[in-house]
Amino acid sequence: MIERLDYDGKPCIIGYHTQEFRYTGTLDNPIVCKTKDAWLGIGFYFWVDLEFAHYWGEDFKKDTTGYYDIYIGFIEEDKLWNTVFSEDGYNFFYKIVNETIEQIHSLNRKLTLQEVHRLLKEKFWEPMGISGIIYDDTPNNPKGKNRVLSEIHPLYYKKRIQIVVFERTKIHNFDIHLEEQC
Repeated sequence: MIERLDYDGKPCIIGYHTQEFRYTGTLDNPIVCKTKDAWLGIGFYFWVDLEFAHYWGEDFKKDTTGYYDIYIGFIEEDKLWNTVFSEDGYNFFYKIVNETIEQIHSLNRKLTLQEVHRLLKEKFWEPMGISGIIYDDTPNNPKGKNRVLSEIHPLYYKKRIQIVVFERTKIHNFDIHLEEQC
């Protein structure tokens, strides 16, 4: 469930940022994700549910040291594009992603996730002043994991929600929440 609070007079969503544990100390700032398969493009990724922040750490962030850390941050809600709880937000997101894909095809350019996100940023997010996206996807069990993601399979009633934040200035009070998790 999404937790909210007011920070310095601004409505914020509490987000959890998972990174590998570092013996040299904790992070002062979130790390921007720049991987080519980042589903919402380049940005700072946060989970709204601590459970999924743990899963991300277990599955992807403990290769180097065997441990992961979870950080907390307060994300300004203003100018986040909500594709999860807003029908208009979802419909617009769906429409512009399809339009962007069609544009790439019409130009006979290679369709890649990076190209879609580059165009979305250039034509929509920046001109509209969008500072991030609230998004959910279907939870799944990676190979070898046996998590109970729904008590009523295949009804996944618990959303796996992430927020990508494009602007570091929209993240406040970033600090360690849980250190050296295994």
